[in-house]
Amino acid sequence: MKHWMSMRRMAVGAVSNSTLFLPSSLLSSSKPNPLTIPFSFYLTKTSPFSISVLTRQRRFLSVSSLTADHHNLSDFGDGDSVAISNEGLKMLLKGMTYPELEKWVQSHGYRPGQAMMLWKRMYGNNIWAHHIDELEGLNKDFKKMLNENAEFKALTQKEIRTASDGTRKILFTLEDGLVIETVVIPCDRGRTTVCVSSQVGCAMNCQFCYTGRMGLRRHLTAAEIVEQAVFARRLLTDEVGSITNVVFMGMGEPLHNIDNVIKAADIMVDEQGLQFSPRKVTISTSGLVPQLKRFLHESNCALAVSLNATTDEVRNWIMPINRKYKLELLLQTLREELCFKKNYKVLFEYVMLEGVNDRVMFTLFCLGPSLVTALIRLFLLSLLMRLTRVSCTCNVINQTITLHAFFNLH
Repeated sequence: MKHWMSMRRMAVGAVSNSTLFLPSSLLSSSKPNPLTIPFSFYLTKTSPFSISVLTRQRRFLSVSSLTADHHNLSDFGDGDSVAISNEGLKMLLKGMTYPELEKWVQSHGYRPGQAMMLWKRMYGNNIWAHHIDELEGLNKDFKKMLNENAEFKALTQKEIRTASDGTRKILFTLEDGLVIETVVIPCDRGRTTVCVSSQVGCAMNCQFCYTGRMGLRRHLTAAEIVEQAVFARRLLTDEVGSITNVVFMGMGEPLHNIDNVIKAADIMVDEQGLQFSPRKVTISTSGLVPQLKRFLHESNCALAVSLNATTDEVRNWIMPINRKYKLELLLQTLREELCFKKNYKVLFEYVMLEGVNDRVMFTLFCLGPSLVTALIRLFLLSLLMRLTRVSCTCNVINQTITLHAFFNLH
């Protein structure tokens, strides 16, 4: 999963990518070279034109003898349509939108009002029911029907790990025994973000993300996605405060599972349900262009694009999906699809990988030209998108520490 210990500083919508894994072709084959680098650079989230400089003493380390098996990028569909039944026997209630739930309730001979009462007990009124015994106030016969024909839980809590800053990683076991991760991130100003997974594994094979090394096991159902947010609210609201934001930045490429992701997002923003603002639900993508178009047409939720390079040459290595959907096509698609979408801001994420997409070299306190060029290009990218009537923000993330930790380098 995208590295959970680093998620706190990226909760505004930046990709919280996992342990770095870089191919040898991207890195120097020389022995580790201790080089003191006094600066790290970030673009602030408040403005794409603001550059803040943070000071940190770090060692620059070269890593060799790494290989990466790229996944076949010949076909990225929308994902198989996943049924909302549990092994064909019981309906997974959290996998249905309200219109679907109402229709299902009526098919069993009950009034639509019963469906709304059930909906509010699953997602509202501070109940977040996940068991039949928690459905107070419902008709006894209706509860009996639910007990015989419906299933509340799609996930089973396996473990919760807490970091020193209060960030919590929740491990869930799925019905088939596979495990996914969800992260709850307390932030400043009373905001708390839940980072949900959309797949078990991932087919994108981005070189900085350990989940990509797993390959794709399967898509998560809408119920399995929604329940991550419901569980976070149910379990942790009293401890960390109200869950205010959802980011689809856990395991998987959300738009590769677009059917279930859009349905899950619709449930999350339902005014009678979890009541998240569409602007507070962010879907991140590595750049699946056909699915991106569909998402922008069908959803009002926020969008984050994992950029990570300013040239196709570099991005092809870091993110193999770029070999199928080039940067020019990705940016052109955003310009065309968003030019008439009012008050919509795109977040561009850029994970800084030393010696790969930043070429960090310093002499005393002077910046090397390559890093300056990269930052300027990001600046110009923001300007270009604004001039083409697309509002955007760039968030640059330093992931060097994660790389060192993964390879146990000191």
